Amino acid sequence: MPGERVYAGRATRWVVRAATLAALSTFGVCQVSATPRAGVRITDHLYGTKFISAEDGWAVGAFGTIARTKDGGKSWRPQVSHTTDHLYSVDFADVLNGWVAGRSGLLLHTTDGGETWTPQSSGSDRHFFKVQAIDKQRAWVVGDWGAIFATHDGGKTWEDHSLTRDVILNSQAWPDAEHGWIVGEAGTIVVTTDGGATWTEQTSGVEKTLFGVAFEDAQRGWAVGLDGLIIRTIDGGQTWQVQHGDTQVGALEQVGFAEALDNPSLYDIAMAGQVGYAVGDVGCVYVTQDGGSSWTKKDGSGDWSLHWLRAVSLVKGTHGGFVGADGLAMRIEGAQIKPSEKEEHAAETVH
Repeated sequence: MPGERVYAGRATRWVVRAATLAALSTFGVCQVSATPRAGVRITDHLYGTKFISAEDGWAVGAFGTIARTKDGGKSWRPQVSHTTDHLYSVDFADVLNGWVAGRSGLLLHTTDGGETWTPQSSGSDRHFFKVQAIDKQRAWVVGDWGAIFATHDGGKTWEDHSLTRDVILNSQAWPDAEHGWIVGEAGTIVVTTDGGATWTEQTSGVEKTLFGVAFEDAQRGWAVGLDGLIIRTIDGGQTWQVQHGDTQVGALEQVGFAEALDNPSLYDIAMAGQVGYAVGDVGCVYVTQDGGSSWTKKDGSGDWSLHWLRAVSLVKGTHGGFVGADGLAMRIEGAQIKPSEKEEHAAETVH
């Protein structure tokens, strides 16, 4: 999982394939009871999170882990997924209707805030790395081998819009129902301006894998990736500018440990107005407070500084959280990063 350095090329595939899919067998199993208890501490790796409001959020991860918070991340309650497969992404259209995506084409759907989860079938067994709900009827999911699938009927049926070439697609962003961006390995960016009817490639200007993407509107967007990459567009992706990170592609054996710490890989990014967060390896957090014009690195302190951070979610008012290794779940409240009440990490203030 995060922490490995993977460059473009068929022989060096993404960390989710190399480590999440291969090394997950070494992780501990979270015991989820049929009647979940409130305030249970999660110990499995978490790969995805979604906050729909300052109070309501979900996190998903290894061995079918799904957890729900109703107090802004202070406490988490497990939900029953009825699977032990690994779950990589979660998204909700509103507080009731949402999807989870995971390994081997796994899709789960809820219409009651996750009290019950129902499997859905896309007809594909490719790994799904990112799901996004447009509304309670429409959703998109992307993943391995160029996978792009969409539903327009709440998941009863899924349409295959996959790319014809083999490329890992890691994330997506839809600022509205018509405009969507998907990012992936080797600097891949594809865009739609017609609700997904057609997709075209954009030139990112980088050759390294992009793991996360966020758009505030149809013009302003950001993507993050290997070696601390943060790239930005202000013209709908016609041009992209590197804001941070190492763009040089080198051989794996040429990369030193000190260099890796200088530019930790970034795996996700979220924006909410003027405030944004990008998260990645070794507890790395980058923060913007000027609408993404500039980014400042904020190192964690305590145990969580040694964890990789995999996903971040924000809502207006700068509330949300990020998740990562060993069940790490940090909450964002205004200018502060705080642990859940079940953790013993010190709070951090964003400066």
